[in-house]
Amino acid sequence: MTPQTYNTQGIELAKQGSLVQAITCFQQALVAFPGYVDAHNNLGIVLKQQGRLEEAIQCYQRAIALDPNYANGHYNLGIALQSQGENSQAIACLRRALELQPGEEDFQFRLGLAFWHLGCLTEAMTCYQRVLQFNPNHAEAHHNLGLVLCVLGEVEQAIEHFQTALRLKPATAIFRNSLSLTMNYAANYDGATIFTEHQKFNDQLALPLAEKIRPHLFPHPRPLSQGERGENLYSTNRKLRIGYVSGDFRRHSVAYFITPILAQHHHEQFEIFCYDNNTVADEINKRLQSYANHWINCSSLSDEELTDRIRHDQIDILVDLSGPTSKNRLLVFARRPAPIQMTYLGYPTTTGLTAIDYRITDKYVDVTGLNDSWNAEVPIQLPTCFFCYQPYADSPPVNNLPMLQTGRITFSSFNNLAKLSPEILRLWAKILNAVPDSTLLIKTRHVSEPAVQQHLEDRFAKFGILPSQLLLEDRTPPPAYLQTYHQVDIALDTYPFNGGLTTCEALWMGIPVVTLVGNRHVSRMGLSILTTLGLTELIAETPEEYLRICLKLVNEVEYLQTLRRELRNRMQSSPLMDAVSFTNNLEKVYLKVIKNKAGLEAYAAMPLS
Repeated sequence: MTPQTYNTQGIELAKQGSLVQAITCFQQALVAFPGYVDAHNNLGIVLKQQGRLEEAIQCYQRAIALDPNYANGHYNLGIALQSQGENSQAIACLRRALELQPGEEDFQFRLGLAFWHLGCLTEAMTCYQRVLQFNPNHAEAHHNLGLVLCVLGEVEQAIEHFQTALRLKPATAIFRNSLSLTMNYAANYDGATIFTEHQKFNDQLALPLAEKIRPHLFPHPRPLSQGERGENLYSTNRKLRIGYVSGDFRRHSVAYFITPILAQHHHEQFEIFCYDNNTVADEINKRLQSYANHWINCSSLSDEELTDRIRHDQIDILVDLSGPTSKNRLLVFARRPAPIQMTYLGYPTTTGLTAIDYRITDKYVDVTGLNDSWNAEVPIQLPTCFFCYQPYADSPPVNNLPMLQTGRITFSSFNNLAKLSPEILRLWAKILNAVPDSTLLIKTRHVSEPAVQQHLEDRFAKFGILPSQLLLEDRTPPPAYLQTYHQVDIALDTYPFNGGLTTCEALWMGIPVVTLVGNRHVSRMGLSILTTLGLTELIAETPEEYLRICLKLVNEVEYLQTLRRELRNRMQSSPLMDAVSFTNNLEKVYLKVIKNKAGLEAYAAMPLS
């Protein structure tokens, strides 16, 4: 056969999934014609599909060496480098591919993806907008443009693009998840509307998997010890197996709150399995591994494979720590690999999944009777705040009140830009304009990017705030970034999506946090934290009260000084940081639902005694 015939045959075999035979064909084409550029490129594509990334990169590089103007070679090399996390190099390759073929929408889309992963928001946004100029029906470009807009705080525009993406491809899980999550940031959606959106994910993507659910043997059989008789096989005395599933076992707010729980679990009663759905092995990931009995990195497992693994592990209670955030495995939960399934911590409302039985919460964020109909799961209210906070061991010390040295008040928000809704910006503007010479320090990701900084300044300008009234700093690595709180007198919580970890960190640094309460879980997290600490004077029920509290604090220098001096001790002696009691209460939940397994529907939402 000719080299061209081998190449054509290899392409057909690759389409059929016969990768080994396809590789042989491309190799035979190259034996006959070593300078065959397309065969080098095609061999690289199939090797990449096999996970042989380095070999694939070498193939693309050979193709480019043979023909420096080979656009597909530059494009595929860029994709391979992206897979290695080498986004800067990928950008150079993809830009070269676009120089050679300027109108290629896939090249432009991949370039946007590389900029996104590198944290260059405005460049990513420009790329996606160009894709949509080429092809207004490119669903993935609409979705990714929505992600950028959400991060920039343009939540309504983001929602429009997610909705467009879903009209083009209705049954796409990631599109549905992004829309559900982003609606939580918007003040103009009520809980019922948001719940309905989550139900669509359940109806379209989760319920069709119900046919894959297999019955569970419950309690799970306990392995027989040597000399034991078979009648003891179903003894309920064995340790309960708890499985936690998360894509955030890394430097992430979820990891900070789950760390003290994993550290305090009673291993004589509970056997802890962690299903880690990320590829990052930072120092937090490694520390968490030391607390689990079993650590399973499941990022490369398909939903079916992970379902089988969890069933094989005979998990009694499987706990989702993600909700519809990135790297979630909700479609594994839809297959019900465990007899009891819960969701906790990683998402501030229902998952919408009828396959998840319970949602762990508290009486402050989910008041009985207030929003019961907005849950697919049965809420279980912990007796205290549903957060368990553990600060950095090497946190900087609390300093003196900065206004005593500067002579002016510095407010702050360290929350992400998506939480800066028009409603809260308008309220913050009123505060800044009512307090002479005051400034607002915003420390968060991306604001060091000039275009992002300008965008944020323009948003504040709509409410009469000058750039000189804003101090914009990019987020720096913890715990050193807590040092920035040494410049802050009063922290301002966001609305409708309150802070969680950021609120705890500000309080840990002695800073009062003023919060505005709504009727959704996301709008009541500040209420839960502050009530637990006995700081109800910082909780506002209306925007007008929020303003009054801030203006009152400005004139209460002695209160601010005392709070700054005593708040850290108050936190340490509160339920918010009592990891032992918190974990005991959580374990009581696990034991209680096991005992009630025979009648899930009979278990009403109620505080634990």
